[in-house]
Amino acid sequence: MTKIEQLAALLVAELRGFEKNISKLESLETKISDTKIELNLKELKPLLEAHEQSLNLSKKQQDSYLDRLQSIVKNASFYPKWAIISFMSMIIICCLISFYAYTVKIETTEKEKIAYIKGEKAATEYINLYLSENPKALERYKKWSESK
Repeated sequence: MTKIEQLAALLVAELRGFEKNISKLESLETKISDTKIELNLKELKPLLEAHEQSLNLSKKQQDSYLDRLQSIVKNASFYPKWAIISFMSMIIICCLISFYAYTVKIETTEKEKIAYIKGEKAATEYINLYLSENPKALERYKKWSESK
């Protein structure tokens, strides 16, 4: 039994120590909840103001850079105006020359057809006239055409 008594006494001592610790914690908790912490912002305030000023300055610089960039992009063109005008005028001139060459070719082919028909008629008339004036040539021609 002595062991049980010793264990009981040890357990009682531990419980009393635990109760003392709990009461200490409760008193500390009430002190902490009653304590008010005040922040001293006097030193931090100038730093925040300086940072705000640097941010404002940075924003102004970015805005001016963006404005310059927008004006450059607005005024920018990939090709100069004189190059565009020259290119367009060359295209128009090439189209006009092509149209002129096409019309000249059509007129030339029509004139060649008319000249061919005239030449064919003139040759036929000349051959008929020659054959009518030379009956021997007419007979030879008939023999020749029959042999083919």
